[in-house]
Amino acid sequence: MRGRPLVIAWQESVEELEARLARERNGHRRARIQALLMLRRGSPIDEVSRAVGVDYRTVQRWVAWYRDGGLESVVRRTPGHAAPGRPSLLSRAQLDALLTQVDAGAFRTVWDAVRWVSREFGVTYTYTGMHAVLSRNDAQERRGTGQGSRAAALPIDFPLSPASGVAVAGSSESERS
Repeated sequence: MRGRPLVIAWQESVEELEARLARERNGHRRARIQALLMLRRGSPIDEVSRAVGVDYRTVQRWVAWYRDGGLESVVRRTPGHAAPGRPSLLSRAQLDALLTQVDAGAFRTVWDAVRWVSREFGVTYTYTGMHAVLSRNDAQERRGTGQGSRAAALPIDFPLSPASGVAVAGSSESERS
């Protein structure tokens, strides 16, 4: 245990925090709400930081945000202390072209999108980087394969059988190429 005792003027009950946690789907916000819930229940910061997988100082920062503006202040912040992040490698027009291809069902996997962007725009992405681009732009929900709603709901990196639109379990990139 570090420092002085934690004093927080809680605005929400344990039950309210539990309900908010149950409704939240964003992983970053869930971790913050989980941390606040654990603190509300009396857990020390070091235990909370280990449980949610962040640094001790990060939990302290979340507590400071809570003290300044309540739960909404904590959940509206973006990861990285609300830093703007790195600029996109794609221009808005290039991103729109990529999303048009996603909407048309042109990609079966994230790797297909990586190769297409490299070929069309000369921009190199890693798998993780392209997955982030697609996730930020709701590509999973946007995916229109023409195979019906079942196919449209599959994650972008889950391989599909080209003929049927049925998911192919265990197929690898080399088997499909």
